[in-house]
Amino acid sequence: MGVGAALPAFLGEDDPGKPPERQRPPKLLLVGSDETGRGKAKSLSVLVVEDDPAMRLLIVFNLTVSGFRVAEAATGEEGLRAARGESFDLVLLDVMLPDLGGFQVADRLRADESTRSVPVVFISARTSKADLARGRAVGAIDYVTKPFDPVRLATRLREDMDELERGGPASVWELRFGPNDG
Repeated sequence: MGVGAALPAFLGEDDPGKPPERQRPPKLLLVGSDETGRGKAKSLSVLVVEDDPAMRLLIVFNLTVSGFRVAEAATGEEGLRAARGESFDLVLLDVMLPDLGGFQVADRLRADESTRSVPVVFISARTSKADLARGRAVGAIDYVTKPFDPVRLATRLREDMDELERGGPASVWELRFGPNDG
């Protein structure tokens, strides 16, 4: 998104079907958001750890527009500090980072009592079976491969969290990659 680009917005009635109140201006909402609270699912907090600024912007923008509360980090060390400093529902973690690799970051998250239970979803251009197996071995619930549909990412993460609640980490992995054969 370039400089001066506009966010999609809707200028409309506060309560469709009722005459608008003249004392208050109409609400301005981002398209795809539901700030009214009607039918809104719990807003998930996500820490995005991605070193590529353009990719990070794309992810953060799409998750934010989809109702997520998003924090970001550009390195593994920044991600670890952020994860220890604030409570997140999920960590979206790039595998290839400039300082610590994503697998190493995930190991450290699992070793720390304060971050041990936070679900990790890897995001990476590394797509070999060995990489996926390593991701699962360090406790990831999902592994999103680049390129991916950034608009669909929010839905996928919500599905992951719903499945995690229903059946646990192995259930999410099976949903995405099929039954574990080994």
